[in-house]
Amino acid sequence: MIRCAALAIACAIAFAGGNAYAEPTVTNAWMRPAALGAKSADAYADLRTSTPTTLVAVRTTAARRVDLVIHDPRDAASVPHVVDRLALPAGETRFALKGSVLRMVDVAVPIVPGDGVPLVFEFVDAAGKATKVEAKVEVRGFAPSPARMR
Repeated sequence: MIRCAALAIACAIAFAGGNAYAEPTVTNAWMRPAALGAKSADAYADLRTSTPTTLVAVRTTAARRVDLVIHDPRDAASVPHVVDRLALPAGETRFALKGSVLRMVDVAVPIVPGDGVPLVFEFVDAAGKATKVEAKVEVRGFAPSPARMR
């Protein structure tokens, strides 16, 4: 009887752990300052998922839209291009300076150092389950004079 109870508890922990780790995470999100009305501003982040999933959109209130710009700087033939969605393998996918980026188009507010710019990442897994992950993007660097930011 004790073995059955121990087995049941072990199974419950194993299945609960599998579900908890399936949720994508967003870490190390950052960007540089941008003036109100700037054509674009790039943000960077690390995405991690334990199972393959698809990034279907990224949204923010700080810009009209966010484009997924894909580029592999290790490939001389790679040209940055916008995609509607991005299939992510299990593990880490990095949006980084001089590589793939999250491009905010038509900046709607001044983005200054110390701000936390909200981004909402929308994922869909192989079973069709949609997940939203919210992240605050840390604004780093020096901003132009306040008059130029407005």
